[in-house]
Amino acid sequence: MTTEALPSAPIASALSPRDLCGFATSFLLDVVRGDDALFPYSTTVREGAYVNDFEHPAAIRYTINSLLGLKAAASREPRKADPAEVEQLVDSFVRHHWDDVRNPGDLGLALVLLTAEGSTGPHAEEALRGVRAAMRAPALGRLTMQDVSWMLWGACAAAHGGADGAHALAVELGDLVLARFVDPGSRFPRHDLSRYRRDVVSFGALAYFLRAMFELARLTGDPRAMRAFEDGVATTVALQGDLGEWPWLISVRRRIPLDCYPVFAVHQDSMSMLFLLPALDAGLPVARAIEKSWAWVLGHNELGTPMTRDDPFVAFRSIERAEQFPRARRYLRSVPRSFTGSAGRTAGGRGVRINPECRSYHLGWVLYVWSGREQLPWMSGST
Repeated sequence: MTTEALPSAPIASALSPRDLCGFATSFLLDVVRGDDALFPYSTTVREGAYVNDFEHPAAIRYTINSLLGLKAAASREPRKADPAEVEQLVDSFVRHHWDDVRNPGDLGLALVLLTAEGSTGPHAEEALRGVRAAMRAPALGRLTMQDVSWMLWGACAAAHGGADGAHALAVELGDLVLARFVDPGSRFPRHDLSRYRRDVVSFGALAYFLRAMFELARLTGDPRAMRAFEDGVATTVALQGDLGEWPWLISVRRRIPLDCYPVFAVHQDSMSMLFLLPALDAGLPVARAIEKSWAWVLGHNELGTPMTRDDPFVAFRSIERAEQFPRARRYLRSVPRSFTGSAGRTAGGRGVRINPECRSYHLGWVLYVWSGREQLPWMSGST
């Protein structure tokens, strides 16, 4: 879809994180399915109305993510997100869909949700048992970096909530990740333990790895985790493109971009903030990276187009290559580059387009990272 065909008008370029949180809260409460608190896998706009896809299996994962964001908003800014309404949504989702939460990574993220504010309960205990079983199962090698990062993050959250055995599980998971999923030379995480993907990691998996290392260091004070976080943040910031874009596929050994596309808006405004904002709070020099990442969403990107639209609000998914079979082509481009050390580059606006889908988990992460946070100095309406 071309930018000329996109619905409605762009939101003003002065959009702030606080503004986006307001739009995100309204959007999520508009699209949630009322009878079972399921959030859509994908939302598009047709004739000025939302059209939602609830059938995709990933709607379960996206719902956990959306509820995590809404719960963060309700906790930090209760005037903008009603805590009682959000708790009702969490209860309804658990009541209707808990048996569908089986992926080990989803169980880990569910632990972050269910143990927020120090709470525990039977479903959190069940999720903790599921994470422990997955870590010790023969199928461990089929788990991805995203899975084990969410498992580790969930164990850390459960430990903060006082769940029995959660602290020991977090330590065990942290040892596992650092010993088996991290390349000993580059100290970058691998996508998984297979030969096929050992040198290719996605930005999303890298972001979750860094957040998991931060959570482990915060819980245990493990210097290896803190070093992995700080070194990883510095190396990841070096991957950021001239316009603030985060590349999608990265060489683990060489720590260079292999393919920049798609450039996902969720990476720009929220998933990168899972590690950049804690790094900023810790005094690391990441303010410029945050500024550039946010500016990309406002329209300082290769298409010169804001990635949000109003009336009704949507947050677009990505700038992507206009090509057939994009997944296969990405790997055909990336594998040779991983051997030659030739970095992938953006296309300068040629042969790319906006994907106008809106994914609920995107707005969940927006709320999780930005709710209750004060404006940063450079976010005064201009970039």
